[in-house]
Amino acid sequence: MLALCPGADNTERIAALTDFAYNLGTTALRGSTLRKRVNEQDWEAARREILRWTRGGGRVLPGLVSRRRAEAALI
Repeated sequence: MLALCPGADNTERIAALTDFAYNLGTTALRGSTLRKRVNEQDWEAARREILRWTRGGGRVLPGLVSRRRAEAALI
């Protein structure tokens, strides 16, 4: 994860992105706008991007909404 997101500059952001990569895979992170925003250190945009990843099976899942909100709070 650190190789993909060298812009993550503190332990909270690293934790949020590690959780994201663990759950969605590094391939999803590698190709994401989230990664681009993190590496630009545009934290507001990164928070908005991480909140977009709430779908499973084509529908919004409440558990993913909660998880992404928790991750966004760390970013």
